[in-house]
Formats: sequence, structure tokens, C-alpha cells
Amino acid sequence: MKSRKEKAFVKETWLSVTVLVISTLLSATICLGGNKMEPLYDIKEATTIRPEEYQVRGSNLSLFPVPQNNAVGTNDMGNAITLLSFHNGKPRADKFFRNAAHDFEGGGTYLPVIDENTIGFAQSRRFVLFDFKSKDCKDYRIVMSLEKTIEEVAIADAAKKVFIFEIETHNSRSEDPWDFTKSLQLIDLSGTEPKLIKEFPKEIGVIWSIVSDKLFFQARRKKQLKVLNMNLEPDHHPLVDVLKENKERLDFCQIHAHPFLPFAILTGGKYDEVLISWGQNDAKLPISLIGRGMTISQCSFSPDGKWLIFRNENIKADTMKTYLMPVSEKYPNYLGSPILLFDKAFGGAVNNKSAWTTNPISFVGSRMDKLYRWELTNEAHPESDKPTFHDYIVEKDLEKLTREKKQGLGGKPE
Repeated sequence: MKSRKEKAFVKETWLSVTVLVISTLLSATICLGGNKMEPLYDIKEATTIRPEEYQVRGSNLSLFPVPQNNAVGTNDMGNAITLLSFHNGKPRADKFFRNAAHDFEGGGTYLPVIDENTIGFAQSRRFVLFDFKSKDCKDYRIVMSLEKTIEEVAIADAAKKVFIFEIETHNSRSEDPWDFTKSLQLIDLSGTEPKLIKEFPKEIGVIWSIVSDKLFFQARRKKQLKVLNMNLEPDHHPLVDVLKENKERLDFCQIHAHPFLPFAILTGGKYDEVLISWGQNDAKLPISLIGRGMTISQCSFSPDGKWLIFRNENIKADTMKTYLMPVSEKYPNYLGSPILLFDKAFGGAVNNKSAWTTNPISFVGSRMDKLYRWELTNEAHPESDKPTFHDYIVEKDLEKLTREKKQGLGGKPE
């Protein structure tokens, strides 16, 4: 049961959504003479949804997802895993694995939830696994040399506890801080000691992303793509063909792929941040999202795949904001109109300051000594027969698009 305060907050939030003026959407056309694209969205007209605010101990807490309902985790509150859950308008802090390993307090390279009981994160040269069911904590030394550090980590096979680590190795004979090599290591952590299965050299300047359980390696300057499966063996994905067909229009660093729908957001290049799809019935041309002068970073899809969160930086205006977009196959381009959540960046320029919860789906961000939370599933709009916030937003968004004949809906534009 929700408290009176929570019900009042929900009502106020929904009333603000009722008067939502959805941003004008423009048809996605490509200027074939160059790389300029007309943006799909005008984020200047995005509506705002207010968060719930909670005062917490600590500042700019690092956050990560956990298997428990309605909770996020942090390792910034003592040498423990602290679950921050939300009940009756107040955050609750429960500590687990207190002093189970030596000094794992303070940030890390976090992973999605590994399975229904397990989380894990990397710190410098080690990786720590926490099993909430068995209450077991395993602290693995992944690299021994001081010249080596863990840069990134990904789940290769959750059931078998196999992970992929990107390892940076500095040349100990060189005083140049940029004199290093990189490799990907496939490592089995199902036993008491790490077991190296395979190693794959990674060229300097090559960036990798995960798309549908495939590793995409992009040599940006050479405009070359290579795809491996999670066993570091050569593989293929239909997105490769689409990217090759449009390589002269694209320049990007990261691929942010939806967990199950056939589209991705490409970010970090010198051109627009774009949406691109590899669905059989979809247009294969890249679509500019928000136009030039504004960059997208830290894209994150909700666990149920119904929402996209991204951080937008307007270089000219020197602003950084956090936006939400609904995701649905009912949209011609999968993404609905952007909604402004927060007019600042969580934790400044530092990553790992936000995470999703499940049951209910909500987004939680950390800034200074506060947590900000947006619940996105529990309450239906009081004036709608739709069961969830997502259904209501998509319904109203599509009505407006159809009425204004945008994105090919409602016939030819007037």
C-alpha cells in the first residue's frame, strides 16, 4: 500500500503528464549530398516529470542494479554491499557481505545483474562476486602485475560464470603513459581461482560494444568492423551489413543496442547521434535523434526494455540533462518523444551514479547527498483505462503523431 504522501505525489505527477505537450517530431530524411540529417526530435519542448527525492548518508553514491525488488545497490557506504530500497516514502538501507572481502568499498566497473542471486564488479586488478542466496563472496585476482589493470568487463556466460575482461598492460620500461597494449581475456570464475580460457589482442583505438550477445569491434579511423561471439570466435550480425551500407554517413564510438528489439543508438562521433535498425521491415537509413551541437551519452535501457534513459550535453549552452524516452514497436522508429527527467548530470561527470530497479521499474540517480527516483510502472493514469504509465504515454504520443501526420502516421503530411 502506498502512503498518503506517495499517492499525492503520484496524482500530482500524473496531472502534470495529463497536460503533456509532446515535442514536435520531424520526418527523418537524409540529405544524400552529405552527412547532415534532419533531427527526429526537438527536445527543447520536452515535458518534465518530477522525481521523488530522498536524503541519504554519503555523497554522490555509486549505484548498480541488484536482484532484489525495488532496490539499487552501492558499495560506497562502508566495506559492504548496501541495498537501498524504497518504502512508504523513505529509503531503507540494508547491509550485506560486511567485510567479506578486503576493502571493496568505493566504486568499480559494474555489471548488470548476473543471475537471480548474483552480482559482481571489477576494481583495478580484481573482480568480486557476491551470491545473496549462499551468502558467499569470492574475491578473484584477475591480473597480478602492477602494470596491468582491468578496463572493462562483460558477462560471457552467466550460468557458467564466464566473463570477458579488457586488460590494459603498460610497458614497464617506458616513461610514456600512453605506451600500453590491450587484450580481451575470456576467464572462467566458476572455481576458486580464475581460469584463462582464451585471449584476444585488441588494437589501440578499437572500441567494442555488445549487440545481441555479439562483440562488435570498430576500428573507427579505418571504418572497419569485426564481430565475435562471446567465446571470442568470428561471427556475424545483420547490423554489420547495415553499418557498412551507411558507413559514409556514420561516425560513432559506441553502439547502444536494445536488449531484444532490432535497433541501436550510435553515439560519440563527429556527426549526429543516430538511431539505426536491422529489422526486416525497417528502413535501414540512419535517423538523427536530436541534431547537432548536442551529444548523447550514458544510454541505458530499462530491464523490461520499455524505456531509454540518456544524458544529453549541449556544448554551446554548457548544459547536461537527463532524458527518458518510451520504447515500443508501435512507433515507426521504436522511440517516442523525449521527456526531461533532470536538468543536471548525476554525480557530475562521473559514471555509475544511476541504476534501474525492478518490480516496480524505476530509475534512480545519485547527486550530492540525495537520491532521485522516478517510478514508471506502478500506477495507471487516473483518466486512462491503460494499465501502466508506459501504455498511457505511448497511447497519447501516437494519437498526437497521427493527428499531426508525423513519422508516416495518419497519411500524407498536410
